[in-house]
Amino acid sequence: MISLNVLFYMFIVLFAMIGMIRGFRKEVVVTVSGILALFVIEAVLPKLFGSLEGTKALFLKLLVLLFCGFFGYQTPSFRGFVDTGRFERDTFLYMILGALTGALNGYIFVSSAWFFLAKAGYPFSWIIAPDANTELGLKAIELLNEAIPSVLTGSWLYIALAAAMAIVLAVIF
Repeated sequence: MISLNVLFYMFIVLFAMIGMIRGFRKEVVVTVSGILALFVIEAVLPKLFGSLEGTKALFLKLLVLLFCGFFGYQTPSFRGFVDTGRFERDTFLYMILGALTGALNGYIFVSSAWFFLAKAGYPFSWIIAPDANTELGLKAIELLNEAIPSVLTGSWLYIALAAAMAIVLAVIF
């Protein structure tokens, strides 16, 4: 058995290594796709489907995260972007920035998935909610309280989306 917060940090390290390999510019596109996924989940889905609860809401939110994450990671592979030469790993600095941005992407995607899982009440038998009576459980609950969907709410989500779009435009062009 592994604690959820240990698993969370393992994913952050994995995303950081992927970011270092891919480079900064490619990872910025993924960051924007993560913020876009949160925007779609918080602003668009309630207007389309009303208030979904429980497992249906969890699966729909995870599907949006997966969809946006997949296309965020695939977009720089498209020939039109690659031919511009903008997505090359130029220097060691770009690799370090890629690792930091990759860790941010891990935080966005993994903390969002965990947040939605907790909000649905951990509906799977193989995932157990953190125990508030243990030190690891308390740390997991603290991490969950700092998850990106609980931080980017309301107007902050719109501000983050606008800032992310401005940054990606600056990085790509």
